[in-house]
Amino acid sequence: MTSDTFKKIRAWLAVALLTLLMPTILFFSVLIYFYDSYVRSRVCKSIAGDVAVVTGAAGGLGKCIATELAAKGCHVAICDINYDLAVTTAKEIADRYGVKTKAYKVDVTKYDEIVELNEKLTNDIGAATILVNNAGLLLHSDQLNPTVPEIELMVKVNYLSHFLTNRVFLPNMKQAKRGHIVAISSVAGLVTLPLAEPYCSAKTAVRTLMRVLRAELRLNNITGIGVTTVFPSFLKTHSKVEKLARDSGYAAMYPLLKGEEVARRTVLGMLRGEVEIAMPGFFMILYRFITILPSCVQDWLAFCPSFAKSTYLRALAAIKKH
Repeated sequence: MTSDTFKKIRAWLAVALLTLLMPTILFFSVLIYFYDSYVRSRVCKSIAGDVAVVTGAAGGLGKCIATELAAKGCHVAICDINYDLAVTTAKEIADRYGVKTKAYKVDVTKYDEIVELNEKLTNDIGAATILVNNAGLLLHSDQLNPTVPEIELMVKVNYLSHFLTNRVFLPNMKQAKRGHIVAISSVAGLVTLPLAEPYCSAKTAVRTLMRVLRAELRLNNITGIGVTTVFPSFLKTHSKVEKLARDSGYAAMYPLLKGEEVARRTVLGMLRGEVEIAMPGFFMILYRFITILPSCVQDWLAFCPSFAKSTYLRALAAIKKH
């Protein structure tokens, strides 16, 4: 028997053994998940006096997250391309919680502007050790036929910006030997949503980016920096998305999430050191279950004719109406 043949047989035997053990692994994994989520008491770290950067924070979910951080005593940089609204939000949060806030006009797709933000913020308030990558684009002008520039912009805002901001602000955390990076992804990064190829692709890329970052920090024995990825479903913070969710029938299956509840869960998860948070929580279990199935079975479950008529076709009609 050749060496290559032996290696192939050894690899397949290992897969066969893993397959045999899978029911036991899944059983204990579910027990660990529920124990970790609902039984074990986690110590929440304090972020009072820390400086946080929240992108897309002038309104919507970003504003809710910035407000929740400020309520914990954290100083916050309100970063948004809409500077006037960012100024209003920064003043509102500062007046309410007595923390330092400042508005910054930043295009998160431009590396030079992010570098400049880091320099200005360090001089104005202090070095940021908390980064919340929240900025995102949700819809195209024509959802069924977006232009190439729209696709490029969505990928840049929804994915590339995470890569750039991580590169700029991670050195602050390494120097301080503490910090946290939070990425707002989407359930679209866990399950397949047709008619949203650029959006789903970018959100899935964010999930992978954060997993790689988490692995690299661990491999380099950097323990003081946390990494959290959040996968929320449809929110009420964007009127067009909310209308689309209602017209497509999703809102009839599960309630739309409030920005405040997603922000509270996000900050709590960050303080507890959670690495991945889905909202609603069953999406994470559903995702993990689906991924162990063969691709043909996954496709059948998601796109069988009876299911497609009640979801895909209804969503298509809703998009066309918009």
